[in-house]
Amino acid sequence: MHELWLCKSILELITQEAAAKKCHRVKTIILELGQLSAVDLDSLNFSFKVIAQGSVAQNAELLVIDVHGEAVCNACHAKVPVKQYYDDCPKCGSHSLSITQGEELRIKSMVVE
Repeated sequence: MHELWLCKSILELITQEAAAKKCHRVKTIILELGQLSAVDLDSLNFSFKVIAQGSVAQNAELLVIDVHGEAVCNACHAKVPVKQYYDDCPKCGSHSLSITQGEELRIKSMVVE
């Protein structure tokens, strides 16, 4: 359940940003979450509700933008979609892909009061 630690980090970052902007409440947090990030969305939402209690982000809504997995084939150099690690290149069948997108978890923005 690494989602709890991720939420702790998210809360620290948004708390710092809210304080810097002199905001009293965070209403919405927009995250970009890669398909290959191994983050369970239900666990993330649950963990955030628990960890945000008593903070500026209490009752804040988490909105998640899904980032599709993408890779470059090291054999044919094609840019290809991937749904999981160790997918084969659909162009040439190579097993050698370098992931370029889909592993991220990033705070894109937040709505504050």
